[in-house]
Amino acid sequence: MVMAAEPYLKENIDGQLTIKPWLKKNNFPIFLRNSYNFYEMTILGTRCILLEVVDEMPNIDQLQKHMKQIKNLTDLQIVLFYKDITRYRRKSLIENRIAFVIEDGQMYLPFLGLDLKKAQEHVEDKVKSFTIPAQIAYLYFLYHKEEVVNTTEFAKKLGFNKMTASRALNNLYHANLITYQIGGMTGRSKEYKRIPDPDYFLRGRDYLKTPVRRIIYTKKKPLGALAAGMDALAGLSMINPPGHPIRAIDRNKLNKEQVEIVKNKDLIKDTKLVELELWDYDPGLFSNNHHVDLLSLYASLKEETDERVEQALEEVLRGEPWYTD
Repeated sequence: MVMAAEPYLKENIDGQLTIKPWLKKNNFPIFLRNSYNFYEMTILGTRCILLEVVDEMPNIDQLQKHMKQIKNLTDLQIVLFYKDITRYRRKSLIENRIAFVIEDGQMYLPFLGLDLKKAQEHVEDKVKSFTIPAQIAYLYFLYHKEEVVNTTEFAKKLGFNKMTASRALNNLYHANLITYQIGGMTGRSKEYKRIPDPDYFLRGRDYLKTPVRRIIYTKKKPLGALAAGMDALAGLSMINPPGHPIRAIDRNKLNKEQVEIVKNKDLIKDTKLVELELWDYDPGLFSNNHHVDLLSLYASLKEETDERVEQALEEVLRGEPWYTD
């Protein structure tokens, strides 16, 4: 059964991969020899022991004890082989950082930085629109063209936890917006980098969604709010301003005690109140000016049907190095 996984691994991971029976199995205690079939696998230049369970799969505690004994005897990484696996078992193995390969192509090899799901799961994960963390990740790479980061570094830069950072990077990877190489100081880390201009912008813009969660009206501009919407666009192009200020703020940072929210529709119509956009992320995250960053502005206005707005947006973006018409 182990050999059934070899063609998939060769095609998708390492064309030089080899799997062969482990010839020194007599060095292991009898109970281990009775519990597992042993193979030697070399993948991406790393030798490891591939274990195929002979009978009933041990529980996690037993597995960890067995693997520790085998590792002490061989000083090699240990990888489990499964013909199939339940969602619960897969989750528990990953939580305990136990490496595994499954006949259908799923694998988790943390010592190589690999975590691949089977092909049909990739289809289900196909990106239709960005999640909020993925959109933040996309903007980060847009404005940091030469950046090369691993998941841990990326999480620290954006204030994500490691799981959120990993999901965001996977979202961009499955959208073919970033690539990775195995590298780093340990030679086992995924190092991510975005694809070149202008493809990065052209491919990614279709996945952008408006960051505006809600619009409210206030009598005063909240501290730290940035020019947004048509107000920001008017300041950057020749389009006419809206006649009232439009500002954006992170919806999670709005201090309702510092602003008076106006709900009276007649008052809103008759008074030049502040139109306040509540965003799903901090509008100042990628801004170095008094207005929101250009691509977030584009995302907030791209559904506008007014041709003048479309032309003004194109005019503003055309000056950016990552843009092309």
